[in-house]
Amino acid sequence: MSSLNNMQYSKANTEDDYDSRESLLSDEGSPLHQLEKNAKKWRRILLISLYLLGTAVACLAAGLAGYYWHRDLDGICTSHASETSPLLNKVSYHEQRFNGSFLKENAFRQDAGPETDAAWASIGAEYRAVRITPEEARSIGMPKDFVKINEKYGGGYPVHVEGFHHLHCLNLLRQTNYYNYEHYRDLGQGAFKNDEFIVKRHVTHCLDIIRQQLMCTVDVGVFGQFWIYPHHPEPFVDFNTQHKCRNFEQLRQWTEKNQLPENVPKDFLEPPKVGDRIYPEVP
Repeated sequence: MSSLNNMQYSKANTEDDYDSRESLLSDEGSPLHQLEKNAKKWRRILLISLYLLGTAVACLAAGLAGYYWHRDLDGICTSHASETSPLLNKVSYHEQRFNGSFLKENAFRQDAGPETDAAWASIGAEYRAVRITPEEARSIGMPKDFVKINEKYGGGYPVHVEGFHHLHCLNLLRQTNYYNYEHYRDLGQGAFKNDEFIVKRHVTHCLDIIRQQLMCTVDVGVFGQFWIYPHHPEPFVDFNTQHKCRNFEQLRQWTEKNQLPENVPKDFLEPPKVGDRIYPEVP
């Protein structure tokens, strides 16, 4: 009987304690209620602060990424739209209006002569090969059995910058124009040291290289028209269009500076090794 009373008493005490705690928690003025209320308040503040901090960090990261991405947008586009080259990191862009004059000639359009030749030479139409390292050669996928420079002269690979080969080709087309051809043939220099058969093949090679280059990088700009002759107006095409151009002068200076010597020793190039490809004829 005593045991039963103790159990009932204990149960009653437990219920009283529970009711007491409930009373403390439900009493808005109680310390426990205030503590719980403050804890909820600080949890909300902490969550809001973390959210705002995360948003600020995300915005800052996006802003910095956008800034650096936009700042190097030319480099990104160049890398994406160009074949790999050791010169890609030297490319930048600027706005330039083309000189499309029809009747007013500049130095590049003059008849054959020393001044015209000097103008073309000044833009790299006669530049020699430059040297690239084996690492640069690998990065552009150049076959290992391509012609190499002898290690005793620094090693690497002799290469021509394509843009200056295009200028060489355009210059050769100028030289073989009907009104210039006789002059350069009689001089017998450069391409004209060869016989007529080779000169013709050289010219048609250059013609087709330029054709392919123009088709590969087809210009999508458009020519508008303006009026000429006030007394009897006629439309005429405006060839003086705006373009976004690569920094030609910087690339020209680099190529000029890095040309291989004009006169090199007989053993400047390594002879082919066993297993290197040797083609039976000029392709």
